[in-house]
Amino acid sequence: MTAGLTVSATAQEKYEQGKPNDDNYRYLDEYKALKEYIDYSKYPNFKLGAGTTVDEYLKKTTVYKMTNANFTETVAGNAMKMGSVVDGNGNMNFTKVKNYVKAATEAGINVYGHTLAWHSQQPIGWLTKLIADKPDPNGGEAYSVVASKDFRTSQTVGWKSSESEYGYTLKFDKTNGLNIHTTKKCTNSWDVQFLAMENIQIEKGKTYKMTMTVKGSQNGKLHSKLGDWSSGEYPDIPFTTEWQDVEVSYKGVVESSFFMLQCGDFVGDIYVREIKFEGYKGQTVPQTDQERHDTLVYAMDKWIKGMMEACDGKVKAFDLVNEAISGGGNDGEGNYVLQSSKQDNSGSWDVGGSAFYWQDYMGDLEYVRQACRLARKYGPEDIKLFINDYNLESDWDGNKKVKSLVNWIKKWEADGETYIDGIGTQMHISCFEDDNTLKSIKSHITTMFEVIAKSGKLCRVSEMDMGYVRGKNNRWGSSVKTDQLTEAEHKKMADFYEWIIKEYFRLIPPEQQWGICQWCTTDAPSNSGWRGGEPVGIWDLNYYRKHAYAGFVRGLNGGEPAGIGSVEADHTVDTSKGVYGLNGMRMNTTSLDGLPAGIYVVDGKKVVISRH
Repeated sequence: MTAGLTVSATAQEKYEQGKPNDDNYRYLDEYKALKEYIDYSKYPNFKLGAGTTVDEYLKKTTVYKMTNANFTETVAGNAMKMGSVVDGNGNMNFTKVKNYVKAATEAGINVYGHTLAWHSQQPIGWLTKLIADKPDPNGGEAYSVVASKDFRTSQTVGWKSSESEYGYTLKFDKTNGLNIHTTKKCTNSWDVQFLAMENIQIEKGKTYKMTMTVKGSQNGKLHSKLGDWSSGEYPDIPFTTEWQDVEVSYKGVVESSFFMLQCGDFVGDIYVREIKFEGYKGQTVPQTDQERHDTLVYAMDKWIKGMMEACDGKVKAFDLVNEAISGGGNDGEGNYVLQSSKQDNSGSWDVGGSAFYWQDYMGDLEYVRQACRLARKYGPEDIKLFINDYNLESDWDGNKKVKSLVNWIKKWEADGETYIDGIGTQMHISCFEDDNTLKSIKSHITTMFEVIAKSGKLCRVSEMDMGYVRGKNNRWGSSVKTDQLTEAEHKKMADFYEWIIKEYFRLIPPEQQWGICQWCTTDAPSNSGWRGGEPVGIWDLNYYRKHAYAGFVRGLNGGEPAGIGSVEADHTVDTSKGVYGLNGMRMNTTSLDGLPAGIYVVDGKKVVISRH
């Protein structure tokens, strides 16, 4: 073998390379796909998962190929949640789920189901309609409030157009309620638009009166829509510079309606305190507790049966219950209580008010037991069911949340019929510049794994991603944006990934391992609703490998790149003529720095690279 020997390399996809035109990343070009570093002789049950945007995966381009090449399991970010499948009238569309499961299983990777019972991203219009007061057989029609919202206390909106693109902001305070601040006149009035209210239950053809308490920095009008995305009523709402109760009439077009406001043609401030819809409706009486319970069991049965039939036995594991544990209260045994409407009066934190707490109506024990019963009734015989939650690694309360979760699992299983297979720990974490803070974080991650291992349940790191926080003693500081991160900080994050994965293997027995899922495969775009602009991926936004990729490889501990430290040589090595592997392939570098440990040929001689 001579230094002049060259062999053409197979063309690489961009996701198989480090950042182009940067020698700091050339070592990543030589790495294999992530899943090839898993030692299945030691860890036969381990699955390496990826959070997946299903629409992108189904295009069968970069996301599809990257996921299939690097991971053994895929998890839908949103497509398998109830709110993505079930509309406001209870109609269910599983087409996307079926296509996703088919595409993934044909590609040879597993699908993990996310999620069956959650309080967020729910078809709240349908669920609240099911348990609404029933007609009073002895009553007639009465004029009453159908829906209302006070923005001084309910400080949320639903979907909204881009604030940065269209030059506006939405803010709230306890005096004026909602403040719409616009800085420019847009091309269209609908450029600035948002859902002020959702899931308003009305009757088609009936007329309703809307009263809005509103004022502006100058006279103007809000454009509105009561309906859905395809149809509705569109009256304008005039306002002056003084608070007024403005009344507008609407005719019902769809039973479960949203109320949209638009003001792209106004520059200044608009304040909205309250919105109220009133109309004639039949007099009603409340359903009994048992009626509500039985109705929701029917809804849960319809949903879980539909999901299991859509998956056709090919999805072997599900998040049975998602984010059940609150961060406060006392369940009588010194543990946190469950989340409920009492714990979260402002609605769901991530979807703007679509929260529906099954436990409010079915009870803390019963809603989990019913979901478990139905999943085992309709799912495959070997189905595994997990409880998935966040902040289980919390250092500010001594891991109280994971201890509370284990306690609640014991309660749910106390009936002798319910069985929970595993615990999913989300691990949306940050790496810290401050070493004392990072030491505390690591200590509590260790404790979390120890608690889960002791429970005897399967352990799955379910939604791992990572940001970076600068500053000394800055425990609650803001994360650094990707474009501000230094090479040293990237590498510190890679080291943290390595440590976490090794700690998982060290503390979770092989028979209790389910695996690790990286929630964000790429960094987040600046306009992302999840950790926008942060370095949360192991690939960058252009799908090139980052140093975090090397951290994953070192953690998985399965190949030559594991344990990279530094280059050693017993004399000065001239690499100007190229560096070659033992197979004769020329490396895409003229430096030994950063190459994986191993044996190379330089100027016709073998060179050994090892770690200190």
